[in-house]
Amino acid sequence: MEERSTVQHRVLLSLITWLAILSVARCQSVCPARCLCYFNQIQRSIECSKQGIQTFPENISDVVEHLDLSNNLLTEIPDAINRLTELEHLNLAKNQLTSLPSSLGKLTKLRRLDLSSNVIVNTVDIVSISQLPSLIVLYISWNLLPDLKGLTSEVLQAVDAGHCRIKELGNKSLDGLPALMTLNLAGNPLENIQAPVSKTLKWLDMSNCFLNYLYPDTFSGFPALEELRLVNNPKLVYSTRHATLQHPRLKRLDVSRCNLDRPGLHGLPLLTHARLSRNSIRILPDRIFAKNKQLTQLYLNANNLERLNASTFEGLVKLQLLDLSANGLEEVHRLAFQENIDLRLLNLSYNTLHRFPHLSCLVTSLDLSFNMISRFEADSLDDMPRIRSLNLKDNQLQLLPPRLRSPTLRILDVQRNRLVELHNDSFIGLPSLQKIDLSGNRLTEAMNPDIFQNNLDLTIIRLEDNPWRCDCAQLYVTFEYLTEPPMKTSKSSLICQSPANVSGYSWEAACFDVWNDHLYYNKDRTWGMVMVSLLIFVVLCGSVVSIKHTMRIKRRTLEQRQQLERAEERQRLRVLQRRNQQLEEELEELERPAEPRINPLELVSPPTYEEAVEMSRLVHSMDDLDEITVENGTLRAINSVDNLRMKKKRTRRPRKRTNSEDDLLRREERRQQRIRRERSNSSGNICDADHSHNANPRDSRASLAHRSRRHSAIDDIASSSSKDRPRPQTPSARKRKRRQVIRDEHVTDDEDSDVQVMGSSRSVVIKELRREPRSGYRNSFVGRES
Repeated sequence: MEERSTVQHRVLLSLITWLAILSVARCQSVCPARCLCYFNQIQRSIECSKQGIQTFPENISDVVEHLDLSNNLLTEIPDAINRLTELEHLNLAKNQLTSLPSSLGKLTKLRRLDLSSNVIVNTVDIVSISQLPSLIVLYISWNLLPDLKGLTSEVLQAVDAGHCRIKELGNKSLDGLPALMTLNLAGNPLENIQAPVSKTLKWLDMSNCFLNYLYPDTFSGFPALEELRLVNNPKLVYSTRHATLQHPRLKRLDVSRCNLDRPGLHGLPLLTHARLSRNSIRILPDRIFAKNKQLTQLYLNANNLERLNASTFEGLVKLQLLDLSANGLEEVHRLAFQENIDLRLLNLSYNTLHRFPHLSCLVTSLDLSFNMISRFEADSLDDMPRIRSLNLKDNQLQLLPPRLRSPTLRILDVQRNRLVELHNDSFIGLPSLQKIDLSGNRLTEAMNPDIFQNNLDLTIIRLEDNPWRCDCAQLYVTFEYLTEPPMKTSKSSLICQSPANVSGYSWEAACFDVWNDHLYYNKDRTWGMVMVSLLIFVVLCGSVVSIKHTMRIKRRTLEQRQQLERAEERQRLRVLQRRNQQLEEELEELERPAEPRINPLELVSPPTYEEAVEMSRLVHSMDDLDEITVENGTLRAINSVDNLRMKKKRTRRPRKRTNSEDDLLRREERRQQRIRRERSNSSGNICDADHSHNANPRDSRASLAHRSRRHSAIDDIASSSSKDRPRPQTPSARKRKRRQVIRDEHVTDDEDSDVQVMGSSRSVVIKELRREPRSGYRNSFVGRES
């Protein structure tokens, strides 16, 4: 049986485990889109805030406990929300909802519902909250609700209806909320309160409304009311000379910034906290708080009080905190707080007191900061036997009184005054002093540590922001006292202002050499010199190495630069050589003699195609050549060169020289040599021809006659051209020679080419070509026979 029960137990545990795993997997699989799900926390939550969701998510897990759908665009909530049976907190704030579903009965665990910042216009639209059995807190602020009537819930305890459109709180407004304890109506245009009733209401806030007059029994329908906030109602009046607001159990009242001219608290006997700050109360009559015997905290700051009588606060035996700051008080009566035997904190800051008030009270903390106190007597604290903290910062004290007496004073704050020195016996009468703040004053000289010899419990001394003059011999003892364990001040807070060479330095940095001079011995100095020498040697070696390295780098850079320059120069020379070579080739081409071409006078018959190609180019027509006629064996030249020379020379436009005179002469010599070679070749051919003719005796006689006639014609031409001999090389002679060369450049002595025999009765016509441009090709010049 035991084994069987054990097996069943194991099966049950495994089943539970699998169910748990499946439930977790199911929970993880149903997280809505654009949402963050936290199912592994103590409170399982889904956050879908600020996602622009317009419809309620459908796949929300059933086990969610906290659902946040705020800051979206939801316009309605479906009835399917009832399946979230584990939901405890639902946040629907800042949407566009106008109502809730008519049925919410299945949300049995919902405790907190936030519907603030929607467009709900009537409580009837959210009446379904009455079906929520566990709802405790409801937020409906920043809606368009005109009233709270119709809002019902048997368990609702807190309602936030601030900043709506509620103008009136009637006697039936809260009837549907029998368990209501907290109600916030701040920021509504609320003007009238007509005896509302709620037996359980304890906290009511009607700040920032338009309340005018409150009757004495206005809140009598709230018998359990303990705290009432009426802040910032500028027209509020709840107390007159004959009547005032009454409530037997009210404990806390805040009527700040309400423009009140009197406290009016005598109708609240159990009041413990009263805040009357920033009103218009100028006068406090005697015993005005006598009926508020339970009052422990009273705030009367910023009320422009003119004076305080001796019996103003009489009867406040339980008063612990009294705030009278920022009232413009110039003097305080010595016995004004004598009856306040339990007073702990008295705040008299931000007034216009010129002397330290001689008060007779049992206060433990006195705040006199931000006044104009310049007189402080040694017996000022004699009648305050319990004082522990004295705040005198931002006053005009120049000296602290000698032998100030207070056996209980622990904290003294005199920062930002005008203290220039401290007496040696200023703190002798303060044996319990633990902290003193002297920062922001005008202390320059080092103080003697003996002034604190009677302050055995002193642990904190603040001295920053003082214009210290750093006399290292005097500062050493003070610095040692302040920094020895336990350290009483921070070393970095002690800053020198003079002399100028150490201005801005700390005490320790400015006086380090002076204070530590006696710690060095000869041996230490020797080792110090050795270390300094080694350091200097290392620095010098490093400098030398660095300089060598720098020079090596510079030298390498210079060499690289020179190599680059040489490479550029070589490249430039190559370019110049190629250019000169091209120029030389062009000059050689220009100076190279043209290949001999066939002269038209050498033809004895119409030229073939090959002979026509070999012929020289004619610049002008053949009509300009001279004519030579042969008639009856005689040769006569018409318009010969000699005749043309004798004619009147036409004026020609001077032309630019394209070649020098030496070039022309050399070219002329080359032409003559070429002509001689051609002549020799032609003479050889003639001889061969004669030999061939001699072989035929029948034609020998005719050839001799023909040869005689040809030689006579050539001799005439040679005789006619023998006049043009070279003359001295003067500019005019050179010019004439050039002209003669140009005119005679087509004359030749070749017998076969000069004359063409057409018969005894036929004439031979030879035309001289006109001269070509200087840039063109010129035929070889026929020189004179030597």
